[in-house]
Amino acid sequence: MHGFLGWGRDEMGSYYYWGGKTDMETELEKAGYRVYTVSMGPVSPNWHRAIEAFYQIKGGQIDYGIDEAEKTGIIQKPEGKIYDGLYPEWGTDHPVHIVGHSQGGLTAKMLEVLLDSVFVGEDSPLLSQQHKGWIKSITTISTPHNGSTLVPLMLDVFPFALGLAPWLGGIDNQTINKIYSFDLEHWRLERNEGESFRVYYRRIFNSPLINEKNLCSWDLSIPGAAEFNAAYTAHTERYYFSIPTFSSVKRKNKATHKPDSTSSFHLWPTTLLIGSDDNAPDSTWFENDGVCNTVSMTQIGDKIMPTFNGNPVPGKWMAMPPVNMDHQAVVGHGIGKQERESLLVLYMDHCKLLYSL
Repeated sequence: MHGFLGWGRDEMGSYYYWGGKTDMETELEKAGYRVYTVSMGPVSPNWHRAIEAFYQIKGGQIDYGIDEAEKTGIIQKPEGKIYDGLYPEWGTDHPVHIVGHSQGGLTAKMLEVLLDSVFVGEDSPLLSQQHKGWIKSITTISTPHNGSTLVPLMLDVFPFALGLAPWLGGIDNQTINKIYSFDLEHWRLERNEGESFRVYYRRIFNSPLINEKNLCSWDLSIPGAAEFNAAYTAHTERYYFSIPTFSSVKRKNKATHKPDSTSSFHLWPTTLLIGSDDNAPDSTWFENDGVCNTVSMTQIGDKIMPTFNGNPVPGKWMAMPPVNMDHQAVVGHGIGKQERESLLVLYMDHCKLLYSL
């Protein structure tokens, strides 16, 4: 599951969200692992993203729910959003391991909640019934479980998105114009034929969609994360792993942080902003990977994740050894061939762990 501003395998040509110039999915499959990549709204809230992921994996017509459609005015069952299913046998006897980067980790937790719950008054295959044992494990990478202090700093999400999109792998605006979509058809905001990325973006910005709870910005904020975490409980039979990342270093004789040698140059401004934010809960929030606070990757609410010691324990979130890479490098962006090969080893080792569960 990709994060904020991510994309699917049919977008961005041969440049992959998972791996950049290396096709991570294919490389893992060569090693014997069965892997699928889902594509969700890159700026959508986790409720929408989790539902999109469910139908892509299982198959069927996307149904955002009766209550959600009435509350927000979206199209409950958008035309053209019908899937054969990447893994239609998905169920209690065929559970899945979910790996999510950044917001993708939060989306995985939302999907977990939707599968474990029954919503009164709903009639969709997902929301009207409980789905016990459908998820074997969840792994989050660079995921801000307690939110990111960058969210209020970026004023609002769309100008931030417009500024960030080109540097995701050095993709230029002309390329984005042709092959990147915000996947907002359920908001009646599909991109018109021949419409430029900038004109499309401006139309979105002038729509009711920019209410913060209609976008991912609420889910990624500290209060939004706290709201979700207050009702979230890890399942006793499920395995949980969080891989934290960092690319900042503490300044001499100061609590604030600055970019370290692994930080990509275009992430220096955000690294500095997060690393010296006066509104952060405390100085432990200064360490970051250029987009998210590292401390937020190892805590859920006030519960600090124990460090993984090699023995998986179900029902408990465990923090894996921290990875000294920035937010985009850990999924293969902005790094050289040798670093991508080392990164692939990290993913291979983790897949080996997941297959042992």
